Amino acid sequence: MLNNKTKNVDELYLRRTGFIGSVLLIGITLMNLFVETGTYDYPVPRVLIAFTLLALAILSYTNRWIKEHGIKILYVLFFVYNFYGIALVAINQFQPIDTSATIIIGFALAAFIKIKRCLNSYLVFLLITYLGFYFTTENPIVQSEYFFSVLLFILSMGYMIFNGKIDADKVIANNKIQLENSEKRFRSIFEKSPVGIMLLNLNMKPFQMNQVLEGLLGYTQEEILTLNAKEIVHEDDYVEPSEMFNAIFRSKDKAFTTEQRFKTKSGVMKWLRLTMTLVDLGAKEERYVIAMMEDITFQKQADVKLKEYATKLEEHNKALEEFSYVISHDLQEPLRMIKSYTGLIKRRYIDKIDDKNASLDMSYVIDGATRMSNLIRDMLSYSQWSTKPYQKEIIDTRDVLVDVIKNLTISIAEKNGEVSCSEMPEVAMNKVLFGQVLQNLIGNGLKYSFENRSPRIMVEGKERDFDVLFSIKDNGQGFDDRDKERIFGIFQRLHGRDSDYKGTGIGLAICKRIVEKQGGKIWANAEKGKGATFFFTMPKELQNSDNNIPSKKQKRTPQLQ
Repeated sequence: MLNNKTKNVDELYLRRTGFIGSVLLIGITLMNLFVETGTYDYPVPRVLIAFTLLALAILSYTNRWIKEHGIKILYVLFFVYNFYGIALVAINQFQPIDTSATIIIGFALAAFIKIKRCLNSYLVFLLITYLGFYFTTENPIVQSEYFFSVLLFILSMGYMIFNGKIDADKVIANNKIQLENSEKRFRSIFEKSPVGIMLLNLNMKPFQMNQVLEGLLGYTQEEILTLNAKEIVHEDDYVEPSEMFNAIFRSKDKAFTTEQRFKTKSGVMKWLRLTMTLVDLGAKEERYVIAMMEDITFQKQADVKLKEYATKLEEHNKALEEFSYVISHDLQEPLRMIKSYTGLIKRRYIDKIDDKNASLDMSYVIDGATRMSNLIRDMLSYSQWSTKPYQKEIIDTRDVLVDVIKNLTISIAEKNGEVSCSEMPEVAMNKVLFGQVLQNLIGNGLKYSFENRSPRIMVEGKERDFDVLFSIKDNGQGFDDRDKERIFGIFQRLHGRDSDYKGTGIGLAICKRIVEKQGGKIWANAEKGKGATFFFTMPKELQNSDNNIPSKKQKRTPQLQ
């Protein structure tokens, strides 16, 4: 692109110099013919040079060879014209006015020479020619002092002008190289960009695009430039170009983004994210709009499938929830009947049955029905904690702990146990769920205690930077370190079904679900025979909630029994 611009400048320079130079030389010739100057004139060389200049100017429009080599021919004509001019001055014995004018014109022509090598050769040729003709001319009219002073003055001025011109040419050449490299770099970015790019004028008409966009739409650049936007944009997504430009111009960052469906050349519809930005380089003719197009068809299809999947999943979860309520109700009824009638048979007829194992067998039936009933109840609770959304609030954890201990009063009394606490900071959580976690963990500490050792349970909450760390420490039986992950799994019990410790193995799994759903973590450390400590974290403040009121912290370390 820059080379074409340089060629255009050289051609324009050649034409202007040719036309103007030929007119001036012909004018000088006519003036010498009709005006008495008192000097000898030989117009033929001047006329030939004039017509040669005119021919160069005219042929530069059509002849390729002249376009490429015309500048060098022009420089040769400079050499010829100055030799002719100095020779003519010598014939007229170096008259003062003609001598000064010829010297000035000769050095003035040097200003038009752009090639440094040609310029240096021309100046040397000019100086040698002047001195050669001056010293070979008999009785020159101009005084030697005048001739050398004018020549020295012109040489001094010429040196400063031409030296500055050469330095300027170097700067221009360097700038041109840098500009060419910059244009190549940005051209590479434009063509190899991962998104389609199109340039539009202020009337929103495209005038350039990259190859990526051609690949996206399947049209060539020439085809797209001739297409109307209505032909390739889906009618439901089409926006008038004037509306787009107004949106761009009114926006703060002079940008506009939309998503549209485009019809490719093969007829396939593609979703493209269109981002348009106004580029303002100052002048009105240097303002344009750059549009970047990104293929988001896969993303759109994935969003549709994701919404369909989410809808199906919601319907499935709702059906499962309804099923869990129905199945729990339907299973509980026959279990209650089994327990009731088995107990009735045991009370009424056990003494009449001549079998010493009959009472034990019936106890097994009643125990199995009871465990099945508890299992169904716990499974229903587990599903509720997993699916139900709960509103968070800032809660006083000490008040919740007091309520939990009231619920466990009988168990604590039967075990002769003791529950104490230190400071209990406020947290952002659902109050019911927090109580469920404490009750399960404290209840475990009471259940898995030694018969000859009264359970002692310590509840503590420590405020950290972003959350609160709670710990429930007991002096019970503990467990092996290898089981600390397994105990939080559903139906995972460390004691056999025939042990004295009854349960379904869901309690800790429920705690894990509750804590993680509220944004915390739960884990345990223990040593077999020396007790266990359960830890869990809870957020300190509400997230993205208008109910995030300041907490009122009170340092209280009571002992609860």
